[in-house]
Amino acid sequence: MERTLTFQEIILKLQEYWSNKGCLIWQPYNQQVGAGTMNPATYLRVLGPEPWNVAYVEPSVRPDDGRYGENPNRLNQHYQFQVILKPDPGNPQELYLESLMALGINPREHDIRFVEDNWESPALGAWGLGWEVWLDGQEITQFTYFQQAGGFVLDPVSVEITYGLERIAMALQRVRHFRDIQWSPSRTYGDVNLQGEYEHSKYSFEVANVERLWQLYNLYEAEANAALDQGLVLPAHDYVLKCSHTFNVLDTRGAVGVTERQALFGRMRDLARRIAVAYVEQRERLGFPWLKEEGTPQTESASPEVQGMVNQPDLFLLEIGTEELPAADLQSALEQLREKVPALLDELRLSHGEVKVMGTPRRLAVLVENLSPAQPDRTTVVKGPPAARAFDAQGQPTKAAEGFARSRGLDVSALKVQEIDGGQYVVAEVFEKGRSAVDVLSEALPDLIASLRFDKAMRWNASQVAFSRPIRWLAALLGNTVIPFEYAGLRADRVTRGLRFYQPETFTLNTSAEYQNVLRSQGILLDPAERRASIAEQVQRLMTQAGGVPKLDESLLDEVTQLVEAPTAVLGTFDPAHLKLPAEVLISVMKKHQRYFPVYASTGELLPYFITVRNGDNQYLDVVADGNAQVIGARFADASFFIQEDLKHTLEERLPRLGTLTFQYKLGSMLDKSRRVEALVDKLAPFFGLSQSDLATARRAAYLLKADLVTHMVIEMTSLQGIMGRYYAEHSGEPKGVADAIFEHYLPRFAGDSLPETLPGILLSVADRLDTLSGLFAAGLAPSGTKDPFAQRRAALGLVQVLIGRQIPFDLRQGLALAAQGLPIEASEESQNACLEFIYGRLRTHLMDDYGFRYDVVDAVMAEQAHNPFGAYRAAQALTAWVQRADWNTILPAYARCVRITRDQKEQFAVQPERFVEVEEQALYAALLQAEAAPRQPGSVDDFFAAFLPMIPVINRFFDTVLVMAEDAGVRANRLGLLQRIAALTRGVADFSKLEGF
Repeated sequence: MERTLTFQEIILKLQEYWSNKGCLIWQPYNQQVGAGTMNPATYLRVLGPEPWNVAYVEPSVRPDDGRYGENPNRLNQHYQFQVILKPDPGNPQELYLESLMALGINPREHDIRFVEDNWESPALGAWGLGWEVWLDGQEITQFTYFQQAGGFVLDPVSVEITYGLERIAMALQRVRHFRDIQWSPSRTYGDVNLQGEYEHSKYSFEVANVERLWQLYNLYEAEANAALDQGLVLPAHDYVLKCSHTFNVLDTRGAVGVTERQALFGRMRDLARRIAVAYVEQRERLGFPWLKEEGTPQTESASPEVQGMVNQPDLFLLEIGTEELPAADLQSALEQLREKVPALLDELRLSHGEVKVMGTPRRLAVLVENLSPAQPDRTTVVKGPPAARAFDAQGQPTKAAEGFARSRGLDVSALKVQEIDGGQYVVAEVFEKGRSAVDVLSEALPDLIASLRFDKAMRWNASQVAFSRPIRWLAALLGNTVIPFEYAGLRADRVTRGLRFYQPETFTLNTSAEYQNVLRSQGILLDPAERRASIAEQVQRLMTQAGGVPKLDESLLDEVTQLVEAPTAVLGTFDPAHLKLPAEVLISVMKKHQRYFPVYASTGELLPYFITVRNGDNQYLDVVADGNAQVIGARFADASFFIQEDLKHTLEERLPRLGTLTFQYKLGSMLDKSRRVEALVDKLAPFFGLSQSDLATARRAAYLLKADLVTHMVIEMTSLQGIMGRYYAEHSGEPKGVADAIFEHYLPRFAGDSLPETLPGILLSVADRLDTLSGLFAAGLAPSGTKDPFAQRRAALGLVQVLIGRQIPFDLRQGLALAAQGLPIEASEESQNACLEFIYGRLRTHLMDDYGFRYDVVDAVMAEQAHNPFGAYRAAQALTAWVQRADWNTILPAYARCVRITRDQKEQFAVQPERFVEVEEQALYAALLQAEAAPRQPGSVDDFFAAFLPMIPVINRFFDTVLVMAEDAGVRANRLGLLQRIAALTRGVADFSKLEGF
């Protein structure tokens, strides 16, 4: 068995590898940096047009990651190996994967994956798109295509590869803790660095003097400005690095609030931008000398294949081969292609059979059955000038006719006269021979690919094409004929690629029909539906095998389906001692960080197992499972560290720090928001029927409401807000009711989530959402289009869900008005009305989509009861039953007759019984008085109809015998007033004029 490399040998091997690939071997920088990106060999050299290939080790210091040497993977200082490839060489992923093999990592024995991770540095004004690279679930590398740095859009784009050396060494040496890494044959990592880890962690978390650090920050910032004023780029950059490190220590000490954080980032970003500008100007003054040395690399394109003839319908294949697409982008691209491809083929006049659009993270594929080899011929009648202008009095063609004929490629004698739209016009019948499918698709396919849109797109090469991730190959075939086209610097051919690390790496397709079988031969399931079903079956089988129930998270299943090509489920285990942590924490870590499926017992409790889905076959599954188990163990250890740190303080002790967390700058901090909710509780309590005990619980929970937002665990995983609030409240000695109400005030958090159970929880859920909506609308921050940064749509929907689900009649108008009283800014009548309409919109959708009520029923009840969501729901439920009655066609018309004849009247007429003329008037009035006197619950549809039904025969006789619009104005007004009062019986119930058939 070959000896594994020591830590220092890993560094030397990577230096040797990248040196052989043309990289300059640089050295670590002489300042503390948070990442190799901050070394000027990266941050400055990626700017400007000059080529630059470099590799170097960088000790990276992140004080907040210090764990006193106890966590296997988290360190105050870790070692990165940084590589910059500028410009993109065309195959950076392959170069990187080859470097792993040079270290002794056999890809067939592991699960190596590129998982979306978009990088940005607010302090450097830089961002890029790329991935984390996972080795058996462990992030070992950050792989990024820089798009911007120092505020500059980068051209050319640089590829950044940042290896995490400790994690790679642990995987190679099969050790479970960084301190056990063999640094050299005689010394371990722990021997040389464990004491430093402990001391720096203690300093950063416990000892560092905040006041002096603020002084240092300001001094470093002043020095950076002084250096910039003298045009000194590198000294200025050094002091920005000092600012950054000082900020990180301050942040670790808990001395930086959210507002201060943004301000400090802004100051550092401004300095970084000025340094970037100065550097580029400096290089420009020198004439960008490395451009002259390197020149522009020349690329060779393969000669286009000689095309054969396609004479009969055949299978069309388009494959867009990419580097790993993010799951959401893959789904979006498939949906777009399903819409665009049939439309394109119709536009191109190419008849076809079934269109299939499928894909995996590395390929988007379009398969079209029986695509016509050519367009049909067609004759088009083209309208020309009026006949009177085209021919003179003698019938000879004029210049206008000759010009029109010439423009259509015809002799003037071929022109005809036709009547068009009542006039005589010259027309040309233009024959157009159908073009071959190969020709028209060659022209159309580049535009098809270019039309695909993504939330975040990137550039990667000189073509300046933007796509979700780099396109690396294109295959296009109609039967056995290549559709030749070029896009993103690539030429389409008949070659596809298989699964990474499997042989052969590429396949040359003789015909398009071979495509799916070729992929399947390496286990690639192209169809997402088939892939999803396979994953579901494998995962459920392993759950059962582990003694659990086959319970799947459907959204996680959807995501995992789009993360792999050839799925193989793997069962792993973790130390049962971790089950002492809150189950929600373990589940969140497994799902969010690792995309693992948790395993539950039939009792609903977690079992010490997880299931991951490998991208590959079933070989070496023990190695893959062991690697993933190591990762999840370290993740759980980190969660345990956060919780232990959090438990050093009660929730109440955390409240002052909540004052540094900004809710919205016009509306103050999260502490301010909590205080508003606390005050709103007393104002709303009478509407919710709380006992004095429940009210005391609600007040205390409101006091502590948002305190968990500043805990380590929630900062790390925001999805745990409320969950950790309840946990920490219990451990702070708060009553169970208070802890439950803190958790419940976040409910519901998503579609299908549970609703708050307790009255204090219900009250807080409503109060918090009223404060959010009222305040943000008052601040002019109503959601627009797809933008909803404060999740107001979810807040409004949650509000109506709680009120309906818990059957609470509540007037939103009063609620918003009470919430507005506590705001630090004025809530105008306009903003309040806009907020109400916004909530009404969510209510309308909820009633139709989630309860299935007819749109006209919903509109009818909302016209009168939208302000009371539970009342609107109850009315819609009752009205639905009425409109389904067999006699409905006799009920609605009777009421409608009273409304239709009066609704255009501008005046409300009084009823004077002494002015009745006909006996039917008197009878109707008597029936009205009886209906008005009938006992009715506010908003009750059933009570309205119970009162109204006896009136129907009387109403019908009235209209049959009485002329409402009598000539006598007084009689007419009296009759209209009578009908107006009947129409008014539905006030507060529903507007029946909105119902179908009214």
